[in-house]
Amino acid sequence: MRSKICGPALLAVALIIGAQSAAAQNDGTLTSKIELEKLTPGANGRPPAASYTAPDVVVPGDRIRVTLSFTNHGDAPAAGVNIVNPIPEDLVFDGTDDTSDFTVSADGGKSFGALADLTVPVAGATPRAATTADVTHVRWLWTDAVAPGSTRSVAFFGKVK
Repeated sequence: MRSKICGPALLAVALIIGAQSAAAQNDGTLTSKIELEKLTPGANGRPPAASYTAPDVVVPGDRIRVTLSFTNHGDAPAAGVNIVNPIPEDLVFDGTDDTSDFTVSADGGKSFGALADLTVPVAGATPRAATTADVTHVRWLWTDAVAPGSTRSVAFFGKVK
């Protein structure tokens, strides 16, 4: 089965900015970029090298990188930037390298925490530990402000179902 993936169909992004300044709230933009991971075999026992390209078509098992970039166009630092992104239906969360100020949700975005601390309900039984397959949303709640004119980016990975 092949899936054609386009930006809006794959990704929905929510951005909430803290109340530091009206200028920062009104002058920040969030952009997203979706890329397909390609692995090139490593030479002499080295691990494979990853490169990323815009996908035309993806198939189950492909690994996608979703990069979210916040730019502060305001005159004041943007404090309390909170980026929340649902995991698209066609993906299973596959981690992030941007772990600072990062949490996940396994309940549709109602609560967030470290994956190791989350559980999911099981009918008639004790809740079980959440896994990456249970992640419904990712969130970065930045503790440091984004300076005027600056851009900060984070990314997460997903495997195509």
